[in-house]
Amino acid sequence: MKKIKLYGYEIYEDGTIISLSGKPMAYSKTIDLTINGKSRSVSYARIIYYAFHPDFDFNNHSYTVKHKDKNIKNNHIDNLYITNEKIHLRGENNKKSKLTDKEAEEIRRIYFKDKIENSDKNKNNPFKKVSYRKLAEKYGVSHNLIKNIIKGITRN
Repeated sequence: MKKIKLYGYEIYEDGTIISLSGKPMAYSKTIDLTINGKSRSVSYARIIYYAFHPDFDFNNHSYTVKHKDKNIKNNHIDNLYITNEKIHLRGENNKKSKLTDKEAEEIRRIYFKDKIENSDKNKNNPFKKVSYRKLAEKYGVSHNLIKNIIKGITRN
């Protein structure tokens, strides 16, 4: 079994970490490591991934280490991969999301279709225009969310 020494810790490819005192560390989502004399809380999987992939930017937290089999206790190096966290939290995948991606696309379609149809005729008639607020009422969200969807700030 392959082993790497990192910051005085021994890290094995099966996910075992031997502490500075020589004892195996108990699994926890995060562990406190002493790195260059400073105590730092680090994801258990992150330190294992970093040990075997030194080109991985350990301090760049826009990337996260995930488990292929979704078992967070299986920290074998073959079970770990990195991903951009922002991709997983975008759109309807975000647990706070109020709209599906289909609804966001529908909002854009309604808004821009109305803009094209009413570009010349009824230009200043507020009863004929689809506004951010009307769309917000229809979908049960804030007008700022509608504005951000239409302007491409979110869900682009």
